[in-house]
Amino acid sequence: MLRTVLALGALSALAAPAWAQSEPGSVYFQIDSCASYQLPGEPVWETACAAHDSWSIFLHSSEHGSGSSYAYNGSERTEFYTPPRTLLFGGYHSTMEWRRNESGAYATIHRYVSEGPSMDVDPNGGPDSGEDQRQDHLVITALNPDSYERVACPLFVVDASQITDANEAARILADTFAPGHVCDDSEAYVFTDMGEVYATVEAYDMEMEMNESQGDDAASPMQPPKSKS
Repeated sequence: MLRTVLALGALSALAAPAWAQSEPGSVYFQIDSCASYQLPGEPVWETACAAHDSWSIFLHSSEHGSGSSYAYNGSERTEFYTPPRTLLFGGYHSTMEWRRNESGAYATIHRYVSEGPSMDVDPNGGPDSGEDQRQDHLVITALNPDSYERVACPLFVVDASQITDANEAARILADTFAPGHVCDDSEAYVFTDMGEVYATVEAYDMEMEMNESQGDDAASPMQPPKSKS
């Protein structure tokens, strides 16, 4: 199945429009059109998608949550990632946003919706059983097809339940930090405030301007913020 999906991905890349654009922009992909099947002996469903620019996307979904994984042009799949959450049920939205320029896709933005009572509720009910709630997070994944070790990794999570302009925040962060990002073992940093987003991007822009003015004596570019946890 994996080889079939990756082969389809290569074919779709040949047939897809060029989407040539010098400035960053978005294209969208519907994962509900992809093939899904139940894993043998497990209550888990896998969804396999041939997406944009020779990328393949995989989702593992069960009753209580969903994780996403990426592969590029026949590479090994990355580890599955599920964003931090406190509610009992959850899963990824059917629409994925891809940020790209004339060189290709460099990031995805994918909404994760958690619903239901808290994971800490009293299973026997009673006053501590809790009420159903909803949490929305936008997962920003950096894409680095030239990497030999890890072609994609979760970079940031934007708490859309607390940030009103969460989609715009996610695009700003993706466009600033994802191009050329080298993946490591860091957990994705969670933004809960729009002011923090602006401050982080402004600090990065100022450092980049300083480095450009210093030329060969410039320090290494600022790294994306690390996880709070």
